[in-house]
Amino acid sequence: MSIEAYEKREQILELRGKVLQAEEERIKGERTLTISEARKELRKRAEEM
Repeated sequence: MSIEAYEKREQILELRGKVLQAEEERIKGERTLTISEARKELRKRAEEM
């Protein structure tokens, strides 16, 4: 396996883990953000940089 293929596979595995965690949180009924709320939060974080 090439280094590029390995790195791509690792990125995919990390993303899948994040998606799984988000899905578990959603199922548990934890608070989620609407798209507009998420955009506002991202803009706020970007302005702080």
